[in-house]
Parts: sequence; structure tokens; C-alpha cells
Amino acid sequence: MPKNLIVITKLFPYNFTEAFLESETPFLQEKFKKIIFMPLLKGRIRPNFSSLTVDDSYNILYSKKTIMIIRILFSFDLYQSLFFHRKSLLKKNMFMACIKQQIHMQTIKCIIKNNPSNFTEDTIVYSYWFNAPVYAFLKLREKYRMKYRVVCRAHRWDVYDENGDMPYRKYCIEHVDKIFPISQDACDFLTKKYGYKEKYILSRLGVQKRNVTTKASAPFNFQVLTISQLIQRKRIDLVFNALTVFASRNQDINIQWTHFGTGDMEKDLRMKVSSIDIPNMRTTFMGYVPNIEIIQFMEKSTVDVFMNLSTSEGVPVSIMEVQSYGIPVIATNVGGTGEIIDKDNGILLPSCPSLEDVVAALEKVYQSDFNRDIIKNHWNKLSNAQTNFRHFANLLSNTQ
Repeated sequence: MPKNLIVITKLFPYNFTEAFLESETPFLQEKFKKIIFMPLLKGRIRPNFSSLTVDDSYNILYSKKTIMIIRILFSFDLYQSLFFHRKSLLKKNMFMACIKQQIHMQTIKCIIKNNPSNFTEDTIVYSYWFNAPVYAFLKLREKYRMKYRVVCRAHRWDVYDENGDMPYRKYCIEHVDKIFPISQDACDFLTKKYGYKEKYILSRLGVQKRNVTTKASAPFNFQVLTISQLIQRKRIDLVFNALTVFASRNQDINIQWTHFGTGDMEKDLRMKVSSIDIPNMRTTFMGYVPNIEIIQFMEKSTVDVFMNLSTSEGVPVSIMEVQSYGIPVIATNVGGTGEIIDKDNGILLPSCPSLEDVVAALEKVYQSDFNRDIIKNHWNKLSNAQTNFRHFANLLSNTQ
């Protein structure tokens, strides 16, 4: 059984992205004698995680992109990669993806050469994302005939390759030891596109148990909650349009829409909200706030429905979070979303719903009486952090 774990992240344990790793790390610590975190970027260490072993050599070397680019210009690997992808280099971002991949190669080559004792047969390299570092670690393992194992999680953008700019995907899948997709949909997608079904092990993410059940509003009141970036992929404009229609048709209902999150569509949405005159509808943009404030909102406020109308998803943490409070959900059937929503805990819409589809869903939720204990039980079966991360740590530690 491997004793050492090297975790490749984007930022964790710095700043506040990759929040699932906060819950996952204690279970990893139970299974591995030594864990080293190697974040790609540097930030401020999170509270309660200052005791973790963090190796900043990755972010220090990667930040020296100018030096790395000069190096790769004299590297045979770059021109081999460009030749291999010559038919797809004109695709959006593919040329830069090949360049970035070679920067990772040079960076990781330096890391391995500087600390070869960290990369023995007792070590698993675990990338939190199925991205360029995975290829680099695999290629260098092959080149130097090393025996460390390489595994990764696979979420959304690193699964569905929406931009068509992920070089050497088949090589990675062929040579990686295991891939842990977070949804069955991701497992099925990778199997259908690349084969190697035996490589994929479903390993769901999860959120912590909440001892509070959020209450529904009083009659003739309807509280709608959304949590997301204000970007095109999240289709918050469709949420707004559906709510205005729903409010206009139900003038006896007081509708409150609360949104947490910001993004490049915020200014436009605020203008649209200010331009309407619907007396029974109020909108509050809370902006970006720490997750604890969203939790406090759900514990202290009434919430009747949570909405997520994204064009693509992995398995949304926001949906798992609200389900842990017993809140019903309206969401689009994209990625793994449909795996955690059924008729007892919400309404699953088509991946590209019409305005009327969304309005009809709002009508149905308002008229329904969802059992919030059933919603929490459903969350417990599929999205409980304690269960899911303990299972993942066991799988990881037994990787052969």
C-alpha cells in the first residue's frame, strides 16, 4: 500500500477555491503517512490548514513562464507535440494548450530532478483535475522509468473538452493508473469517447451534514435562491425572465429572488432588474460573499426553491449544499445534475429549457409540498461528505 501522496491542485490550500478538498483532506491524512500539496498558484493559506505540508516549487517554477518558454523553444518535445496535433492546431486555444502543456512538462521535470526521493514506488501523484500536469507526470514517469503512480479526479471542463483544446487525452487515459470522475455521466462520456472503461471509478463529491432544515415561506410568499457566477453559462438571465413572467401571472404572490455571486453579466442584469415595474417581485444581488454567509442565510431565512439553469455542469456543489438543508431544486439536466435530482426533491428540466418550461416548473414548485426530510435523506445517500470522501480515500490508498 502506498505511503506517500502528492496532491496537485490549482490553489488549495491557498485562498478559497477547490472547497471540496477541505472536507476530503482529513480522510486522506488517515490513509497516508506523508502528504505534500503542490498548488499551481500561490495565495493566502486558509484558516485551519496551516499545518499542511505545502511545496511551493510548482508555483514558483511555473510563474517563471518566460524562462520556461525559452527552454521549450529548444525542446524536441514541443515540436513533436505541435506535429502530433497539426490537424487541430487551428482550433480555438489548441496551439496555446500545447505550449502550456510543455511549460508544465519543463516545470515538473525540474521538480522531479530536484526531489527524486518524493517520487518513488511508495508514492501516488494525485491531480485534483484531469489537466496538463497529468500528462506531464505520466510522460516523465515513462521517460525516466520511474514507478510512482498517477491518478486524477475528473469534474466538468476537464471531462467534456468543450473547447477542444486538451492535448494527448487518449495517451493520458491509456497510461494513467486510475481516473475518478465525480459523476456517472462523466464515466459514461469518457468510456464512450475513449474506451478503457476499467480505468474509471465513480467517486462523488459531497458536502457536510447540516443540522438545520430550511423552512418554507408563509402562504402567498415565494423565496427563490440562486448561487453562481453571473456568466453566460449559468443562464441567470433565463432565471430573471422566468421569474418576471411568473410574478406577472401571480400578482397575489410576493416573490423574493436572492442571488449570491458576481460576474461579467452583473451590470446588465442589474439594469434589467431596475427597469421592470412588477410590484410583487423583489430582487437582491448579494454579490460575492464567503460561503459561511450563504450558509447563515439558508439557516436563518425561508427558501422555497433553488434554481440552477446552467448549460453545463459536473455535479453542482450548490445543489448538494441546498439539498443538505432540505430545499427543493429546479435544474437543467446537464452533466451529473440529473443524478442527484428526482421527483421527490425537485424538478429536472431539459438541458435547453424554454422560458415556458421554467415558468411551469416554478408554478409546480409553488403548488407542491415537498417533504424536506426526504430531500435531506436523498442528499445523505448521494452527497454526504463523510461517506463519499472516506470511500475515496480508501480507493486511493489501494491504487495498484
